[in-house]
Amino acid sequence: MINLVPGKSLLKFDSQLPLYNWLYPMKGQDLDTVTHGELFTSVDTAYVRGRSLYFHIPFCDTICTFCTLNRGIGHTGDEAVEAYVQALVKEVAIKARHASVTALPITAIFFGGGSPSILTAGQIRRIGQAIHTHFDMSQLREFCFEVEVKSVTEEKCAAMRDIGVNKVRFGCQSFDPTYRRLFNITASVEQTYAAVEMFSRYFEWTSLDMIYGMHGQSFEQFSSDIEQAMALGTGTMELYPITNIVTQAPLHHGYAAKGLQPLSFTHKMAMTIYLNQYLRASGWQQHNGHGFLRLPEGHVREPQFISRAYTNIYNEYCWAYHDLDLIGFGSSAISQVDRFTVMNDENRVSYTKRLLEEDDFRINVSVADDLPWARGLVLRLPYFGFVEKSLIPWEHIPAEMVDKLGRLVDEGLLEEDEKEYRVTELGWIWYVDMMYYLSPADDQRILDEFVELKDRTRGITDGDRRTLPLTPIGGGGTAGAPACGTGCGSAARPPARVLQGAV
Repeated sequence: MINLVPGKSLLKFDSQLPLYNWLYPMKGQDLDTVTHGELFTSVDTAYVRGRSLYFHIPFCDTICTFCTLNRGIGHTGDEAVEAYVQALVKEVAIKARHASVTALPITAIFFGGGSPSILTAGQIRRIGQAIHTHFDMSQLREFCFEVEVKSVTEEKCAAMRDIGVNKVRFGCQSFDPTYRRLFNITASVEQTYAAVEMFSRYFEWTSLDMIYGMHGQSFEQFSSDIEQAMALGTGTMELYPITNIVTQAPLHHGYAAKGLQPLSFTHKMAMTIYLNQYLRASGWQQHNGHGFLRLPEGHVREPQFISRAYTNIYNEYCWAYHDLDLIGFGSSAISQVDRFTVMNDENRVSYTKRLLEEDDFRINVSVADDLPWARGLVLRLPYFGFVEKSLIPWEHIPAEMVDKLGRLVDEGLLEEDEKEYRVTELGWIWYVDMMYYLSPADDQRILDEFVELKDRTRGITDGDRRTLPLTPIGGGGTAGAPACGTGCGSAARPPARVLQGAV
């Protein structure tokens, strides 16, 4: 359980949540027997204002040790990849039979993984053709494609551009040779620079992911990573403090072999504050919880702490208002429509086999008590930095949540006027804890249980999450994990509901 600490202090919560991204709502009733046909025939989309699509490509040339997303080894030209592409195209056609899936124009598309860039140019074009055939693309604003730099070619970039991709995003994670080896990153720094130059000739936006707060990382090493990341010349960067509890044990064995100790969360918070000041002084500005925008030369910084000039549009559909939804395609892909959270078959082999042989695929469905009316306050406000009050259905928002918003304003984490709530610079430091704090008690309990479960993973080491030494800690919690003060008793929700992105 994480608690707000009132008073004039930088340390506004008594511990820090070791998770950064998750879905809302977490709580729901499992519907084990519902088929995709029954579901998409019955969902109500009359209230939906916008929609995005997600495509999961679960293959990588090499497996990074910081990543536990659904992926396996696969290379360009492999038969298994080709079979998966055929299954994915079939899923698009099958879902497109339902008016609830195709009725709305698409605003954003994201290809994630895995490493979607292991696809051949021809496979990219075939998936793109299926999308254009079945969906209204007239209002598409962002089409983002995750890539791994050593698997990208000019031919693949041309195919991506031709199907409408206007943004590529790649993981660099660190330039430090020690951490690159620990992460099992096999692309060279030279390949990274060459890829960024190639991307600039094909796409409007290029973004890179970086991780910080690794065991033993010094501020000098962090500074070097920041400088080299900026020197790549990308328009945006996403920089994440590492989520130790969802990394792989071999990474931690590597730390131990080198005598690298985990950093406390207070130390990582100091790195976050340092990062903010470093990038602001270098001509950058935050555009969401993790993201930074390179400001044009001579540009006057916007008055708001979080930029309004740019945002990751796709992310708005994961951490957004209640009336923006998401349709996912591929093994383990998640959809959030109406009151339902839907996960496709997590097993890539059975997902592919059933689609190719039976024109069918399994789904796991959870249904919430009601529409996610409060999503804009719980997720969007802390992550994107503001919400428009006119877009919040206040008649459906619990009084307790409104009271919490007031307390966050009183503590200087939020500010408000008649039109919106905004995150302050102090609030940005604590945006993850604010997401937790604003969540309903049932969702908090699920997150607590998930963290408690992951803390029992053998071989994973994490730093002290308490905000020491200023806040006293009540009984029950250990140095490595906050106490669960919400009567933990039910089983945790499936880990797939916690979305870690690049961390």
